[in-house]
Amino acid sequence: MKYIAVIGRQTSAGIIVGLSAVIYAISYGALLFSGPLAPYVGFGITITLITAVIGGFFGAVSDEKTLFSGPDSNTVSVLASMLTIMSAVALPGVHTLQMAVATVTLTSLFCAAAFALVVRARLPGLVRYIPFAVMAGFLASTGWLMSSGALNIISGMTLTLGGFDAFISDPLQPQLAFGVLVAVVLLVLAPRVSGAVLIPAVIAVAAVGVNLFLESGLCHAAACSRDAWMFPKMHEAQWLAPWNIAWDELDVSVLIANLPAMLVVSFVALLTILLSVASLELSFHKEFDLNKTLKTHALLGGVSALLGGFVAIIAIGRTTLNRQAGGGAVSGVIASGICLAMLLGAGPIVALMPKPALGGLVLYLGLTMLKQWLWDRRDTTSRLEFVQIFIILAMVANYGFLVGFAAGLLISCIVFVLTYSRIPLADLATNLALFASSVVRPDHEAETLRQNGDKTLLYRLSGYVFFGSASKIDSVFQNLEGGIDGVVIDFTKVSGIDSSAIGVFQRILRRYRNRPTRFYFVTSLDNDAVLRRIGAGQEHNARIAWFPSLDHAVETAEQDIIAAWAGGGGEDTLFGFLTDDDRAVFTAHCELRDVPHGGQLCAENDQADEMFFIAGGSLEVIKDAQGRTPLRLAKLHKGAMVGEIAFYTGEARTASIMAVVDSSVYVLSKAALVRLRAGHPGIATAFDYMVVCKVSRALARTNKLLTMFR
Repeated sequence: MKYIAVIGRQTSAGIIVGLSAVIYAISYGALLFSGPLAPYVGFGITITLITAVIGGFFGAVSDEKTLFSGPDSNTVSVLASMLTIMSAVALPGVHTLQMAVATVTLTSLFCAAAFALVVRARLPGLVRYIPFAVMAGFLASTGWLMSSGALNIISGMTLTLGGFDAFISDPLQPQLAFGVLVAVVLLVLAPRVSGAVLIPAVIAVAAVGVNLFLESGLCHAAACSRDAWMFPKMHEAQWLAPWNIAWDELDVSVLIANLPAMLVVSFVALLTILLSVASLELSFHKEFDLNKTLKTHALLGGVSALLGGFVAIIAIGRTTLNRQAGGGAVSGVIASGICLAMLLGAGPIVALMPKPALGGLVLYLGLTMLKQWLWDRRDTTSRLEFVQIFIILAMVANYGFLVGFAAGLLISCIVFVLTYSRIPLADLATNLALFASSVVRPDHEAETLRQNGDKTLLYRLSGYVFFGSASKIDSVFQNLEGGIDGVVIDFTKVSGIDSSAIGVFQRILRRYRNRPTRFYFVTSLDNDAVLRRIGAGQEHNARIAWFPSLDHAVETAEQDIIAAWAGGGGEDTLFGFLTDDDRAVFTAHCELRDVPHGGQLCAENDQADEMFFIAGGSLEVIKDAQGRTPLRLAKLHKGAMVGEIAFYTGEARTASIMAVVDSSVYVLSKAALVRLRAGHPGIATAFDYMVVCKVSRALARTNKLLTMFR
C-alpha cells in the first residue's frame, strides 16, 4: 500500500506539473516565434516543448528530486527580441526559419559552454554574496509574475495597467471568477490538507465539473464558450532538427553579428539559474551544490540544443508545484512524458483541461509566494529591507527581470555604502598618553609621555577604506582644537583602500604641510605598495615615516615626544633600590656578562635559573609567532630588569631575549640569591620588594593595554 500511495502521488504530481509545463511551453513558444516569425510559431512551440521534455529529467539526475527545469521567461524574452531583430534583416521564407532555428541552437550551445566554464572557474559560489533583500525580492517577483501569468491563462488578462483596463471594460467573466475560486479553495484548505492530496483532488474535481457543465447545455452559449473555458486546439507540432539545417546556406555574417546577443542570453541564463537555486534554498531550507547544479544545466542544455530545443532553466514555480503535490524524480519524468506526448499529437487531450482550473492552481502558487516573501516579511525583516523587496517587485512587474535585478543590486550597494560608512573606521582611537609601546622606559621618560603624549594621536583602522569612511578621519582632524605633535595611523588591519580614500589622506598631509606635525604610518607587506601612494610627492618629507608594525611606530613617536619635552631629566640608575654600599654587595653576587649585537641571552623554552639587569646597551624580548614575523613583547634599556617572572616561578622561558646592540648585563643566579638571603637578608628583602613593584607596574600597564584593545 505504501508503494501504491507513493506511485499515486508521483503520478498525480507528474500530470499536474506536465500540464503546467505544456501550457508554459506553448506560451513561450508563441513568444519565441512572434512578429515576423509568427507564421512559423509551430516550430517555436516544438523548440520549447523539447526544452520541457529534457527539463523534466532534471530531478532524476540531481540530489534534490523535486527540481524541475524548462523554458524560462527571462531567457526566452531576450532570445525572442534577438530573433525579431534578426528576422527583420534576414531573407524571407524558409531561409528566415533556418536562420532562427540555427540561432536558437547556437545560443543554447553558448549557454551550455558558459555554464561549464563558470563551473571550471569555481565561480557559482559568488551568488552567496547576493543580499537577502535581492533574493527575497526575486522570489516575491516570481510570485507576482506567476499570478500575472495565471490570470493570463484564465482570461487573457495580466497584472498590469492594461490588464486592469481590460477587466474594467469586461468584469463579468465567469471563468475568471471560477479560477479565483479554485485559488481561494486551495489557500483555505492548504493549512489543513497535504498538498499531495489537495492539489490533485481540487484540479480533478474542477476539470470534471467544468466539462460536465459545458456539455449539459445549462448555461448561456456566450458564457459557456469552450474557447473561453478550455484550451483551444493546440498547434500542429513542426520540427526542424539541427542536423537538417542547411548550415552552408546560412548568412554567417548575421550569425556573427548576433554573437554579443547570444552572450547576453548566456549571462541572463546563468544569473537566473544561480538566483533560482539560491531562492529555492531559502524556500526549502537546505543548501544545494551549485557546481553540480550548474553542471547538470550544462549537460541537459547541450542535449536539448542537439535535439533542437533551447536551454532549460530551473523553474521555481513548477519545482514548488512538484514539491507541494508530493512529486519527485518520477513525477518529473511523467511530466516530461506528457510534454513528449504533446509533441507526438496529444494536443486534443490536453485541451480537455479547463483553463480556470490550471490557472487557479498557478494563481494559488503565485499568491503563496507573494505572501511568504512580501507580506510575511513585514515582521521578520528591517523596514529598509522590506522597502528594498517591494521596490524590486515593482521594478520587475513594470520593467522586467533584468531591470528589477539591477535595481535591487544598485539599492543594496547604496544601502551597504550608507551602512558601512556608519561603522567606525578605527577600532582603536587613542593617544600616546594612554597607549605605550613595548619599550620599558625609566620613570622620568614614562612621566614625560603621560604629560605630553596626548598631543600625538593614534588610530588603528580596519576593514575596507573608501571615501566615506576615510572622510571620518579627515573630519576628526578638521575639528581638532589646538595643535598636535604627531599622528600614528595603523593600516595593517585594512583589507583594501580605494583611490578616493588615498586622496583624503593626501589632503590631510597637505593641510599639515606647513606645520610641525609628524605622521607615522604603519603598513603590512600586503598593502604597503598601495598605501605608500599617500605620500606621493612628499617622499623627502622628514615628517612622514613608514613602519612595519604599530609597536615600532609608537616607539619612534615616543622618542620624538621625549626628545621634545624631556627637558634634560636624568635616567634611572641601575639598582636604584639600593644604597651605594648595598649596591656593591649586590653586584658582587652577580656575574657581568657581555652580549654582542644580535646575540641571544636566553631562548624560549629554556629552564629559567637566572635573571638579568641591563648595565649597558639594549635588549628585546621576542616571542616566536610560528612561521610569521616574531612578536616583540618588550624593549629594554640600561637600568631595566628582565627575566624575573620565570626566575621566580621556576617555569620555562616563554620568550627569547636578544641584544639589539652590543650590551652588557648583570646576571643573578638562583644560587647567588640563596647566598644573598643568607648573608644579607636586608638587601634580599629590598630586592624582593623592588621585583614585586616592577611586576605590579608591568601588570597594570598590560591591563590598560588589554582594556584599550577590547
